[in-house]
Amino acid sequence: MSHGSRDRRPQLAVDKLAQQLSDRLKVTQGGDSLTDSLVGSAVLELGPTPLSAQIHQFAEYSLSLGIHRVQILPLFLLPGVHVGEDIPTEVELAQKSLGTEIEIHLQPYLGSQRQQLSVLLENVMSGYDVDAWILLSHGSRRAGGNEAIAHLAHKIKASVAYWSVAPGMESRVQELLQAGYHRIGILPYFLFSGRTTDAIVDLVANLGDRFPDSQLHLTPPLDHSPHLGDLICTWAESCL
Repeated sequence: MSHGSRDRRPQLAVDKLAQQLSDRLKVTQGGDSLTDSLVGSAVLELGPTPLSAQIHQFAEYSLSLGIHRVQILPLFLLPGVHVGEDIPTEVELAQKSLGTEIEIHLQPYLGSQRQQLSVLLENVMSGYDVDAWILLSHGSRRAGGNEAIAHLAHKIKASVAYWSVAPGMESRVQELLQAGYHRIGILPYFLFSGRTTDAIVDLVANLGDRFPDSQLHLTPPLDHSPHLGDLICTWAESCL
């Protein structure tokens, strides 16, 4: 399950990941029946119905196939109100509406797979010849809300910047230029392309014009990496 967006690109990416997981399960579960590889998708916001209703519908279909357990995999990179409160509440509502015939299991959010994500990021970084990296995350105003991303940035030896809170990308670029780094890689910590990543592209272009002695290299969102699908498949299989 993902956040949901008015932009079509995130859902197209989710559909692709769901198909990849379904194909993987057909192999690893030793069969090609629908019950061996049933994968659906749902959104927390901007969906046709509330998340609890989407889960209920998928669970009822699963039950009709003789499946009595559904795993919910939240495609969220960072902890926050959605992960800590909104999603658990919706899952609980769905479970209550379904009774005891089928179990709904909510798994930890994708961003909790820290080691695997750091490897994915390092794989992306290895394709660029730069002097320094900036890991750019959305950012949170909640107390302690940015600790996970700061830890991840430290692990992959990158500076950290945030889209919505300080320190922002401009100040980080200035700091690195003053320190003598001119070839700077910018790694957006966003799963899918959308309005925010479009705005990041525009900002990087603007910063390149403002700082002509810099060479800014912007990587695409994480769903462009072939390793993301493998990570999600391995994560899902560990939940079975």
